[in-house]
Amino acid sequence: MILRSVAVLAILSSVCATSALAQAPQGLSERYAACRARARGNTVQDGICAQTEMAAQDARLNKAYQQVMHQLDRDPAKKIALRDAQRSWLRKRDYDCKVDHETIDDDCLVEKTATRANELETQIHF
Repeated sequence: MILRSVAVLAILSSVCATSALAQAPQGLSERYAACRARARGNTVQDGICAQTEMAAQDARLNKAYQQVMHQLDRDPAKKIALRDAQRSWLRKRDYDCKVDHETIDDDCLVEKTATRANELETQIHF
């Protein structure tokens, strides 16, 4: 009975992960999708895929944030507002992606970070 429950949970987890990628935000790398496909629901491999993609998305986010902050150099109030909004977003992302007091959903972090990077990139004026 326990093995059957574990098997069902593994299948559901794999199906949910696959459907989540189908609705994934723009900006995720093709390498991430390929890595997740190769992992085939293996938790450790999925985690490695997520860590690699998280580094890329975090770099995108930081670059976009710095560019927008630079654009706001002449408006200190808007810079402070963006800084405060970013800090608030980070707290909310971390809270939303927390499964329990010890576990964080890596895929959630990746997707929310990619979405935020997309939002900030739309604010960059060349």
